[in-house]
Amino acid sequence: MTQPKMELLAVTIDCSDADRLANFYAKLSGGEVTYSNEEYGYAQATVGGSTVNFQKVHSFTPPQWPGQEHGQQFHLDFRVDDLAAAVAHAIELGAAKAIEQPGDDGYTVMTDPDGHPFCLCPPSEE
Repeated sequence: MTQPKMELLAVTIDCSDADRLANFYAKLSGGEVTYSNEEYGYAQATVGGSTVNFQKVHSFTPPQWPGQEHGQQFHLDFRVDDLAAAVAHAIELGAAKAIEQPGDDGYTVMTDPDGHPFCLCPPSEE
């Protein structure tokens, strides 16, 4: 049997407010909110050239970093050209810098407005 062609269409993230998180990630990455439906608690954004969907979960429990009592569920990594500027930009948009930073200044762990961790990574050294 031949393997069918398959490509990832999108990633969907559970959250407390789909529109708010779609706007946060669109602004963070220079993307845009491409769809929002308040009735279904659903929003979509382009994030770094990829599609990310956000769906409201009424009993949403925020993840914890680095604890595992409420697992992180996912995390996104972003390559940035200026780490300090990207951290400042994320904080201005409502993110927080995580207290625990395991990257030894190689990258910075942040949390979005719903508590999901994401990493800001400096340019790769080639």
